[in-house]
Amino acid sequence: MPLSVRPLLFSLVVSGVFTGAAQAQSLTGNAGSANITAGDSAAELRAGIDDEGNVRSRAHIEHAFAGWYQLRAIASFRQPEGGSWDYSGFTLENWFQWAEEAGDGAGLNGGLRLAYTFAENGSPDEVAARVTLTDKFARDWEWRANLIAAFETGDQRAEGAELESRLQLTRALSARWMGTDEMRFGAELFSEYGNSDDLPGFNQQAHQFGPVFKAKWDNGAYLQTAVRAGLTDGSDDLMAKVFIGREF
Repeated sequence: MPLSVRPLLFSLVVSGVFTGAAQAQSLTGNAGSANITAGDSAAELRAGIDDEGNVRSRAHIEHAFAGWYQLRAIASFRQPEGGSWDYSGFTLENWFQWAEEAGDGAGLNGGLRLAYTFAENGSPDEVAARVTLTDKFARDWEWRANLIAAFETGDQRAEGAELESRLQLTRALSARWMGTDEMRFGAELFSEYGNSDDLPGFNQQAHQFGPVFKAKWDNGAYLQTAVRAGLTDGSDDLMAKVFIGREF
C-alpha cells in the first residue's frame, strides 16, 4: 500500500475506534490479525487480571487447513476476586483471510472471524463477528485494527449487539533479549461501547490504553504482555495480561 494512503486509512480506523462502548472489559483479548499460513498449528495459554483481583484465563489450539481458513478451539476459565476457579465456556472460532499484504508492502492483511461460544451456568450462548486489518509500513512499523460485534442467543438473550474495537500500533525493536531479536513494542487501545440497542455516553463506555510488548523465538515460541489503564468512568482502572504460546 502506498505510504500516502496508509495515514489516511489509519486515521479513518482511529476515528472509528473513538466514536463509540461496553462495561465488562476483556482481560485475555488481543488485537488480532488474519495472517494465515496453510498447515500451521499453534497452542496458547492466556491470563489476565484486573485491579480488583478478578482473573480470566483461556487455553486454545488452532490449525490452518488452507491459506484462507483456520479453526481455533478455546476453553475459558475465570476466578473472581476471593473465589475459586470456574470453567466459563467453550468457543469455536473460524478465521477467514480475504486479503494478504504483498512482500513489497503493497496492500494489507484483511480477515473475518466468526465465533460461537457455548456458555456455562445457564448464561446465553454468544455469536461474534470480527473484522481484522493489519498493515506494515515504513519498514519497522505495524498497525492492527479489529471491529467486533457479539450477539447473545437463546430464550434468555439480550437484544442488540455488544460493540467493541481494538487498535494496536507497534514498532520492531533493534535489540536482542533471551536469545531473540524478533521483538515489537508499542501501544494498544481497547474500546467496549456497550449494547447497540442503548449505547451509553462516552464516559460510561469502557476505554483502556497502555503499552504492549511482543517477542518470538526461532523454535516457534512466542510471548505477548500488556498493561492497560482506564480512560473513562466505565472502564476498569487497570489490567495486565500475558500470553504464552508455540507454533508447530
